Amino acid sequence: MSHSQNAPSDSSSGIKNILLTGATGFIGAHLLTNILHHTDARVMCLVLGGSIPEATQKIAANLERHHLSVDWSRVSIVLGDLSQHLFGMSDADYDSLKQEIDLIIHAAADVSLLREYEQLKVVNEGGLGRVLEFANGERRIPVTHLSSYSVFNEASYREEQEVFEEPLRRTEPIFRSGYAKSKWMAEFLCNEARASGAPVQILRLPYISGAASSGICNPNGYMDLILKAMLFTSLAPELDFSLTCLPVDICADLVVRISLHSQANPYIFHLTPFAPFSWSEICEAASNYVHNLEHLPALEWYQHIKKCALTQRALFPVVAFLAKDPSLLQFRSNIHRLHFDTNNLTPYLGEAPAFPQGRSAYLRRYMESIAKV
Repeated sequence: MSHSQNAPSDSSSGIKNILLTGATGFIGAHLLTNILHHTDARVMCLVLGGSIPEATQKIAANLERHHLSVDWSRVSIVLGDLSQHLFGMSDADYDSLKQEIDLIIHAAADVSLLREYEQLKVVNEGGLGRVLEFANGERRIPVTHLSSYSVFNEASYREEQEVFEEPLRRTEPIFRSGYAKSKWMAEFLCNEARASGAPVQILRLPYISGAASSGICNPNGYMDLILKAMLFTSLAPELDFSLTCLPVDICADLVVRISLHSQANPYIFHLTPFAPFSWSEICEAASNYVHNLEHLPALEWYQHIKKCALTQRALFPVVAFLAKDPSLLQFRSNIHRLHFDTNNLTPYLGEAPAFPQGRSAYLRRYMESIAKV
C-alpha cells in the first residue's frame, strides 16, 4: 500500500523504547517486525513466561511460523503478567521499566469466541486497565489500544447502515458475544483515561486475514477455520454476508505508523481501508482451489463437517468453534453488513488503497496458505 503524501509526520525520532504486548500472537509477530522497520527504537516485549529463554523461544517460534525475522539486538524480553498487579513485577522492576518506555502498543487480548464475558474481561479489560495505569504518572506514556469492529455488534447499532470513528454510545451494552462485550468495555476504559488527559488512541480492527505479501494465515481465526473445512471437504455453507478484513501485514504497518503520530485528535481509527469481500467472491476463490465445491444450507453443512471430524482430526477445531453456533448466525451480525467510515484513517493511506496484485490474486494466496495449515 502506498502512503499518502499528506500523511501526518511521525515522532519516531524521540522514541527510544517501545513496549509491545501480544508479541506471541498473530498480529503481534507482524507488529514487532514493523516497529523495527519503521523506527530505530528498542522493542521491549512483555511476555508471560517462566524465564527469559522460555519467553524468547515463544516469540522466536511465532516469528518462524509466519516466516518473519528480527534484529534480536534491538529486542528485549520483559517477563510480565497482564492479569497481575504491577504485571507481577517487583516495585523496583516496574518503576524501572516505566522510566524507560516512550510508547506502548497494546495488542495482547484473549480472542476466544467460545469463552464467556466473565472469563474474557480478566485480560481484555483488566489487562488494559493495568497498561493504562502503567502509562499514567508525571510523564504520561502514549498508548495505542487495539480494539475490534465487533463492538458494533451491540444491539443499538442494529438499524445503522454506517458507523463512525467516534466514541461508542453510552448505553448498557447488549451482546451475544462475550468477546465483543469485553472490547466494548475496554474502549470505555480508554475514554475514561483520555478524559483525565492520557494520550490514548483506539484502533478498531476488522477481521485480520492472511498476509498480503505471502497469504500466510492465522490457523485459529474463525474465518480461516471455516475456509479450511471447506477446502478439506469440498463443501461450503450457503451464506449471504460481506467480510470486512485486513491483511495482517498491512494492519501492522498502519498500527505502527498511526502509533508514531500520537495526537490529541482524532484518536479513534477504523482500520478498514478495503471494500469487503462478498461470500460469493470467497467461494469463487475456493472453487479455484477445490473443484466441484458443493453448497449446503448452513446447519446441514455443519452436520456434514461434524460427521467428517469423527475420522479427520484436522476438522476438530472448526467443529468445536461452531458447536455454539451451528446455524452460523454470527454471519447475520451487524459487522457483516455495516459500512465503516474511515475519514480519520484516510491521511495514512495511499490515494487508492488496493490489495497488492489485486483482490483475486490475494484470495488465491490466502486459500493456498489455509490449505497447507
